[in-house]
Amino acid sequence: MMKSKIKKHVFGYDIFKENIPFSKLEENDVLLTPYDEFKRNHNWSFLSMNDDYIELIDQSYARLGKSLSMFVFISPLVIFLIGCLMYMLIKPFYSEGIYKYIFVIFVYLFLLFFTLYGFLSPYFKYNHKKPICKPILFNRKTGKVFFYLTDAEYIERDWKDVVYVMGSSFGLSGIPLRELRAHIVDDGILKHTFVIGFPMIGIFRTQGLWSFICHFMHKGPAELYPKPNPMYGTIDPFTQLTFCQQLIGAKESYRDTWKSFRIIYHDNWVPALFSYPFDVCNFIARRILLNIKPLPVWHKEVILKNKMEQQRPEEISFKDNFEFSMLEMKDK
Repeated sequence: MMKSKIKKHVFGYDIFKENIPFSKLEENDVLLTPYDEFKRNHNWSFLSMNDDYIELIDQSYARLGKSLSMFVFISPLVIFLIGCLMYMLIKPFYSEGIYKYIFVIFVYLFLLFFTLYGFLSPYFKYNHKKPICKPILFNRKTGKVFFYLTDAEYIERDWKDVVYVMGSSFGLSGIPLRELRAHIVDDGILKHTFVIGFPMIGIFRTQGLWSFICHFMHKGPAELYPKPNPMYGTIDPFTQLTFCQQLIGAKESYRDTWKSFRIIYHDNWVPALFSYPFDVCNFIARRILLNIKPLPVWHKEVILKNKMEQQRPEEISFKDNFEFSMLEMKDK
């Protein structure tokens, strides 16, 4: 096993190393193959699906707001410090000594600066001005996978030439998670790492997401469209694509923002209750970022190669979502 970690966790961000040797997996990582078969699960991680390609979210959308949520949590302290500073500047207490006054002002300024720097510097270092999502597209007709970098850059590979791994991570509340990683490796050197979809508790939903992708690439989408079972007349909420995320930025409703990341707790109310206070802060931070971060726009070459502007009546997107409560999927 490799002892050197390929990623570091920085206050809500997983930062993967690049241009390092990639020969073996880290401890607890599981190598995946295009022929793995697990029980399918869309894992709430799709943007759209049609007969030619599927488009999924990456970790930047899955974790959107988490880096700033702790700042939202301690924002009352920030407001208190600013209020105290303003009060002391408006009503100085020179009578107790100018040096004591300057010292107290300095202490409050230091606490304010330390708090702002500690909680905001990771965002400005790793995430400022970057899009709310870096989509990942699998085209079954061409056998290619496309990874979004910027509006002007992307990575294109044969989908079987990418190293897929089920790796470990953890959530804001400290819960251990499993995530689907795609490693771009050239001549034994790790060039890029992408996390596909939502990191989840346990292995089954992450395995299921990988099987969903493999099924689409090998067999097409026929069994993945939400159609009633011919025997039971029901639609499977997980093995068929019943929910897609939406990328519309600030136009997203408050209800849809809350649902976009809380829906991963569907039918799993224990972590839903445990994560609720963290998710309230995450919701506020997520709404702020939806208003200030740009939307991703695929490079025109990707649009042409995948015929993305073609009319596709069979395509499934967020407009076709089923309604989910905490414990059930409601009929349309």
